[in-house]
Amino acid sequence: MLEDHQKKRKISLSRWYRVFLFWIMLSSEGAMNISSGLLSSATKEIKKSLNMNDSKFGMFGTANGLGRVIGSLMFGLLNIKLSRKWLQTLNVGFHALFLVPFKFTDNGIILICMRGLTGLTQMTPSIYLCVWIDQYGIGSFKTIQITMVQLCQTSGKCIGYLINMHYGLDHWQEGFILEAIYLFICFIFCLISGEDWFSRTLYPKYIHRKKNHNKIDENVDEQLKQRLSYTIYEDKDIELEAKSSFFSDLVILFKNPLYILSLLSRCILHGLNTCLHFWLCDFIRTVIHEENQLKITLLYSLICFAGPIGGILTNSILKPWIGGYETRQSSWPLVFLQITASIFAISIGFMKTTISITIITILYLTFNSTALPLVQGILISCVEPELAATGFAIASILTQSLFSGATPFIYGFINDRYKDKYPWLAMFSIMLLQLIAVPVLILLAILRNKRFDELEKLKEQETDQELTEQ
Repeated sequence: MLEDHQKKRKISLSRWYRVFLFWIMLSSEGAMNISSGLLSSATKEIKKSLNMNDSKFGMFGTANGLGRVIGSLMFGLLNIKLSRKWLQTLNVGFHALFLVPFKFTDNGIILICMRGLTGLTQMTPSIYLCVWIDQYGIGSFKTIQITMVQLCQTSGKCIGYLINMHYGLDHWQEGFILEAIYLFICFIFCLISGEDWFSRTLYPKYIHRKKNHNKIDENVDEQLKQRLSYTIYEDKDIELEAKSSFFSDLVILFKNPLYILSLLSRCILHGLNTCLHFWLCDFIRTVIHEENQLKITLLYSLICFAGPIGGILTNSILKPWIGGYETRQSSWPLVFLQITASIFAISIGFMKTTISITIITILYLTFNSTALPLVQGILISCVEPELAATGFAIASILTQSLFSGATPFIYGFINDRYKDKYPWLAMFSIMLLQLIAVPVLILLAILRNKRFDELEKLKEQETDQELTEQ
């Protein structure tokens, strides 16, 4: 019986259904961010209707952040033991369920608890999406697919703003019900999809469609992947999986220098964006002196949409130069992309008009949205496939703890002390941290290329040995 389990399956999964399921998972990630836009765009009305002061209202953010850290840790612990299909499906379903009380109660304590639970249930779909793309994505389009994750995350917040504008800020509860309804639809599609679409053990091999449909080519050129069919196979056996544990996986991950460097880079590139989005509207009001709330909302929405879209377009246009995150070719372009992004990031603090800050912020997010998917792809692909989900969960925990959670507070701390004399200083100081990623990425490029050289030498030795044996 054990021998039957240890046999590797080879099955073919429909490319069209993989694309369809990608859109379901991508849109559910976007929908889960709608509530953030709903809360931030109706702050005054929510505090009034729930009889909250600023401190109590701030508990929405604290509870959500705590839930995200716990949710990331739970996914890291459970993804190697439980069905990823059910982890994905149940988290989407419960997330929808936890949104419903926002419509039917004005008890602040209950809603703060629900906000914490939505943070907890958001992290499994959010972390797993990039891992799923690496496993089931469409060949050379994987980098663009990961870039689209950023677009959906920021778009969800903008949709929250737009929903409140449509219904009126006094009816802010309506958006939570709309979000819950859509997530329930996503829950149904995940529920009816088979286990093979969320497997821990099935990984891609490429087969040429025209010449020999039965020949697997493991070393197929990246540019040919669009012309290839997709077959996936069982990569490891049940016995090995049973011996795996979260803590043993941690030891393996942190012995991998490529993982550590890409982890640090991801924390910086992704975490600082949280601070930027949190304080940008306030910066436009207090530093740029723009008081028109509608104009601020439209500018913020434009920035949130245009930045990631610019990243998708840049990634597509520069693809011959950048390559994909799985290739050697991406190592040094990634460094130059981050240098450019850092220059625009630092410049944000010195802008004086709504037009200039909009343009500079869009340019920053464009290059950030080009570099970040490469970093996240390297983070996932530089470890063994069975460790990818755990590795990305750890990256999420550290990003939330070290940067996403800390930098908004640091910004406020600097602003409280120096905003009268240097109103730009807080934004400048936080965005200056982008430069820390540059030497990290340089070291990552050197070690990655060294790793590729070692793999090429190993392949040459194996080829020479096979020829000798013949």
